[in-house]
Amino acid sequence: MDENRKTTRKKRIRTLLFILIQAAVIAFTALREFSGNKAGTMTSGFSKDAWIYGIFTGGCLLVLLLAEALKYVLMMHSLKAPVSFRIAAETAILGKYYDCITPSGAGGQPFQILWMRRHGYSDGEASAMTVGAYVTMQAGFILLTLFFFIFGRTAVPDGLRYTAYPGLLLISLIPCLLVLFSFMPRTVRKLISAAIRLGAKLKIVKDPEKATAKTVEALNSYHTHFSIIARDRLTLACLLLLSLIFRIALCSMPFFVLKMFGADVQYLSVLTSTVYIYAAISLIPTPGNAGAAEGAFYLVFSSVGNDGVFWAMLVWRLFSYWSFILAGAAVYGLNALERRSGKGDAKA
Repeated sequence: MDENRKTTRKKRIRTLLFILIQAAVIAFTALREFSGNKAGTMTSGFSKDAWIYGIFTGGCLLVLLLAEALKYVLMMHSLKAPVSFRIAAETAILGKYYDCITPSGAGGQPFQILWMRRHGYSDGEASAMTVGAYVTMQAGFILLTLFFFIFGRTAVPDGLRYTAYPGLLLISLIPCLLVLFSFMPRTVRKLISAAIRLGAKLKIVKDPEKATAKTVEALNSYHTHFSIIARDRLTLACLLLLSLIFRIALCSMPFFVLKMFGADVQYLSVLTSTVYIYAAISLIPTPGNAGAAEGAFYLVFSSVGNDGVFWAMLVWRLFSYWSFILAGAAVYGLNALERRSGKGDAKA
């Protein structure tokens, strides 16, 4: 009972901190926005073509969800498992839903596996598809980020650039460990053990032996299940391509949102800055990088004008964050209604 109370209390404290961080960032940006006297190119209201850019922003949302759903459809084909676009789409949406409500965006995969198991997929199939989707998503973002690190490093402020570099290292951790684990499993185990021992000395890790065993077990599972998908080279290439499409669509949203408010911006410039923003905020362990995402967006794009960036920031987060939460809630709600309807029909 005491342990449960402690866990509940910790969850409440985390939730409260999360709300306070978001409120503080929004309050800071609002104060800076409405007390500023810097002339800009944006308007405080929507531009006359806002509805067109709104459609494009919504289109980005649909494209990225479709790309993620198609990854699961391809893997269903590759594993010769039952193919269902609905289950693929729901699994993709729930992955983003849990990414937005769990710290560091690290909670989606277990729930996706559970969801697929509920719909008749075996443990191996569900794990292989979920891990395959996650690893290729990270790999796609690494490729996109490296491209802009090489060709777009002069287009962003130095502070953002230097923060994005360690962010990329963090994003690359699991894919790199998977590759190393394939060739040097003993070396990887030693590296993990050393890192966890260091964490224990810094009082970050409580039980180093248990943490090491759990991490190696998870890495082993990732490697085993991902290798099933990786044997199909054509499918793997398509998964990487769809992951790139997902990331480009996600990182294109700020451009269309800024244009909704009349900003005089160039697509490649905004795309480059957004890629750097996503790399940088990956270091922040709040759910959906909340707080950091809003702050980074405002600080980076406030140079285009001080009178509309705050509203653009809110609209961007509506599309890039809250829409995933609403979509995930809709998936659960619709499935609950269907189950109730099924029970009602059965009773009748």
